[in-house]
Amino acid sequence: MGLKLTPLITPNEVAELINFNAVDLGWHYKPEDTSMAAKQAEGVAGLWNLLSKRRLALLADEVGMGKTYQAMGVMLRLWLDKPKARILVMAPNHTLCNNWKTEFATFSQKHYRKEFQAKNYEPQIYGRLVDLAAAVQERPRPFYLTTIHALSGLVPQDEKEDGYNAAARYGALYRRKIKHALGGEFDLIIVDEAHYFRNRHGDSQRAAAAQAFFGNKQERLGSNVLLLTATPNHSSPRNVYDIFSYFIEIPEPYSKDDVRGLMQDFAIRRLRKMQGLSKYAYRNERAIATSFSGQTDAELFFALYQKQLVTEMSKQGTGRRMLYGYLEGFESTGSRVTEYSDEDEQIHNDFNKAFDSELLSHLTRQFQDIYHRLPDHPKYDQLVNACISDDPFKQRKPLYSSKHLVFVRRIPSVREITQRINARYDEMMAELLIKVWQLPDEALREWRKTGWKREKFMDLISTQVSTRLYPDEQAFEQSAEVIAEDANEEKLSSKIADLFVVKRTGMRSTDCSNVSLRFRRSESLFSLFLEPARDGINACYVYYYRHEHGIRERDSYGDAARDARIPSQSSVKHVTYQQPLPTAWGLMFELLPDSARQQLKRWRSEPNGKKIIENFAHYLRTGYLFASPVMIEIYCWFTEFNRGPQKSDVQQRYLHFIEWIMPKLGGSLMLRYFAAAIETFETLCEKIVGQPLDNSDYTWRELSSLSSPGMYASGQSSNRERLIRGFNSPFFPNVLVATSVLQEGVNLHLECYQVHHYGIAWTPGDNEQRNGRVDRLFGRVNTMLKEKSGKAEMIINYPYLEGTFDQDQLASFIRHKYIVEEKLDSCESQEFDSEIDLYQDTQGWKSWLRQPHENKFLEDPFPAKFEPE
Repeated sequence: MGLKLTPLITPNEVAELINFNAVDLGWHYKPEDTSMAAKQAEGVAGLWNLLSKRRLALLADEVGMGKTYQAMGVMLRLWLDKPKARILVMAPNHTLCNNWKTEFATFSQKHYRKEFQAKNYEPQIYGRLVDLAAAVQERPRPFYLTTIHALSGLVPQDEKEDGYNAAARYGALYRRKIKHALGGEFDLIIVDEAHYFRNRHGDSQRAAAAQAFFGNKQERLGSNVLLLTATPNHSSPRNVYDIFSYFIEIPEPYSKDDVRGLMQDFAIRRLRKMQGLSKYAYRNERAIATSFSGQTDAELFFALYQKQLVTEMSKQGTGRRMLYGYLEGFESTGSRVTEYSDEDEQIHNDFNKAFDSELLSHLTRQFQDIYHRLPDHPKYDQLVNACISDDPFKQRKPLYSSKHLVFVRRIPSVREITQRINARYDEMMAELLIKVWQLPDEALREWRKTGWKREKFMDLISTQVSTRLYPDEQAFEQSAEVIAEDANEEKLSSKIADLFVVKRTGMRSTDCSNVSLRFRRSESLFSLFLEPARDGINACYVYYYRHEHGIRERDSYGDAARDARIPSQSSVKHVTYQQPLPTAWGLMFELLPDSARQQLKRWRSEPNGKKIIENFAHYLRTGYLFASPVMIEIYCWFTEFNRGPQKSDVQQRYLHFIEWIMPKLGGSLMLRYFAAAIETFETLCEKIVGQPLDNSDYTWRELSSLSSPGMYASGQSSNRERLIRGFNSPFFPNVLVATSVLQEGVNLHLECYQVHHYGIAWTPGDNEQRNGRVDRLFGRVNTMLKEKSGKAEMIINYPYLEGTFDQDQLASFIRHKYIVEEKLDSCESQEFDSEIDLYQDTQGWKSWLRQPHENKFLEDPFPAKFEPE
C-alpha cells in the first residue's frame, strides 16, 4: 500500500534536522524543556511514529500551537528519506492555502538546518480538482495545494438531479486520473481543518465526492494521511470516528463513540501554555447588556418581530424551541444584500437564507414607510462604543488597544457594523478638519447633512484654499495616480479618508488629496519629510536631482533620497541643498523607545541592513499615507502651518515647516505608529506576508487600499489576505468584522487581544476556533502576559439585548459552553446542537462566564509518544 515511513524517531533526531526556535541558532531539544519549540519537536516525532504504525495520524493540539509547522516538519523529514515524495495538502479555502504557501517559505528557509532547495518544492495552488488533475498529469511535483472546497461544485448543472451520485462519480474520476499520472498514490496527504469532514452521512455532495476522491481500502489516494484540527469533536462524540473513516477502515474494537480509544491510538493533543499559563488564567469573558430604554420605536419593532416569529415557528411545529442566531436577524434590518462566494457554500444558508429573513425584510419596509428611516438598534451602538472608546487623536493608550475582532452570524451584519464603525470615526475626523480650518460649528452640521461629501468640504473651505498653492508645487497636482477602488466596499468606507483619494470621476481631487500628493510625489520637496533618514538613524540629505528637458528643468527629491541610501549609478544632475535637510524619521529617532532604537540599529548592522531599512521604510510610509490617521495629522499640521507667513524659496519653506512641527512630534500619532511598526515588522514579514525582511523591492501596496478604520471579511470580500495583513499591523483596519470565513486557520493575533461575539457561534468548538484567531503564541496576548508578568487579560465580549430572547439564547449558549469546555480540551465533547429550550433554567448564567484565575495545571490529554510500545 504505497510508501511506509521509516521506523520510529525521537525529538532529538527531529531537532537535529529542524530548529523550531529560529531566534536561537544554538537551540537543541532537551526532554525537560517545556517551551513551544520542544513541544513542536515532540509533535513531529510523535506524528511520524503514528504514521509509521497506523498510516493515519491526527494532530489535535489546541489552537495557536503551530500545527502547520509540525506538519511541515513531517514533510521535510519525509523528503529527507525520499526527495521525490509527492505530498498533497488540502485546506478549506484559497486564503488558507496562501497561508500554507507563506508559512512553508519561511519554515524551509529559517528552520530547516540542512541545505534545502526550496524552489524545487515550492507549491502551486489549484482551486479545482480538474486543475489539480491536469497539473499532476502535466508534470508530477513534490508539493500540491488544493482546497477542501474543490470537492464541492463538481456536478454540472445538467446532472444536478442526481447530485449525490454524480458527485461520487466525479470524485472517483479525478482520483483515477491523479493516481494514473502519479503511477501510484500520494506519499502523504495532509488535511488542514479536518473537522470539515465530520459529517460523513447524509446527502452532502461534498461528502460523496470526498469518499470517492480519497478512495477505499483497495484504491486509496494517499499512502499516509495526516489530519490537523484543534476541534475534532466539533459537535458530537462520533465526529472523530467519521473523520477517520474517510481515510482508513477503522478496525474493531473501536466504536463510533469511542473517542478516547481512537485518540489514544491515532492522535496527539496538547494544551497551549503562554508564559506558563493556561488560557483560563487570562481569558476574561464579559456579557455586555444593552436595552431599548429610551428607544420606543425600536422596542415596538422588536416586540412585533418576536410575536410574528413565534407565530411562524408555531405553524411549523417548532414551538418555543428557538435556533441560535435568530436575534441577529434584527441586526441586519435594511440590508437586503445577498453576498457570498462559492468557496463559502457551507455558510450560505446560515447567513443569507435564515427562516426569519423575509419576515424581517417585510417588517423593515413597513417601519420605513411610517418613520422614513431604519429602526434603531441598541446592540449596534453598544458594540461601536466598545470598539471606539477614545478619540484616536487624543488617547494615549497603546495603538493595539484600538484593534477589535468582531464575529457575526449574518453577512448583512458585517456590512452594517462596518458602516457604523466608519461613521463614528468620520465624525471625529470631520470635527478635526473643521476645527483646523477654524470654521464654525454650523459648518460641521451642514457638512454632516450631506454625508460628508467632498464637494461640500471644498465649498466650505473655498475662501481660504486658494492661498495654498505654490508655483513649484502645481505641476504634479494634475497628474496623480488613481488608487483602485472596490465598489462593494466604497459604500461602507470612511468618507473622510476618501477625501485623500484622487477619484476617477466627479470631483477628482480635494485639498486633502493635493496635500497628500505633496507628501508622496518625488517632485515635491515635502515628500522628503516621509523618507527614512539617510543612514537609517538620523542623517540628513545633501543633494537632489535636476532633470533637464530642453529648456525646462524638473527637480526630483524622493528619487535622489532613495539613491543616497542605496547608491546607484546615475547621470542625472546632482544639486546640493543650501543646507542639509532632515526627515521626520531622523527627527523622531531619539524620541523612540529604547527597544525601537536598538531594533533599527540591529537592522542597520545586518549585512543586508540597507535593504531591511528600505523595506521597512516602504511599509511605514505607505501606512502613514494611506492606512492610518497620521495623514490627517499631517494635513492638519500643514494647514495650520500654511496659515502663517511663508518663505518663497521651497527649501526655506521646508526648513520652516520642520522647525514648526518639531515641538509636536513628541506627542504625535506619527511617533506612536513609528514605534509600533518597528515592534512587529519582522514577525509580520515572515509569518503573515511571507516576504524576506530584506525585500527592498516590496512596495506594501496592499496598505494603500486599507484607508478605512473599519473593514469586513465575508463571503464576497476580495483579497482577504490584505485584510489579514493590515489587521496584523498597527495600521488600518482597527476593527475587522467577519463571518465564519475568518473563523479558522488564519492568524489575526499580532496586534489584537479583544474579540466580540456579536452573533454567537453555532457550537463551543466554533467559539473556540474564533477565540483562537487571537489567542495564539507569539501574538499580542502573549506579549502582554510577558510584559505584565502574567497579569494581562484577553477580552472576550458577548453583547446582548437584556430581557429578550437574545439574552435567553446567550445564557443557554454560555451554560452549554461552560459544561463542555473541559471535555473539548480533552476532545471528549458531548452532543451539542443549534437549538435551545427556553424552558431550561438559566438563572445565574453569568457565573458561567470564564474569569481569569490562578493558573491550574492542565495535563496534556494525549501527549506525543516516542518510545517503542
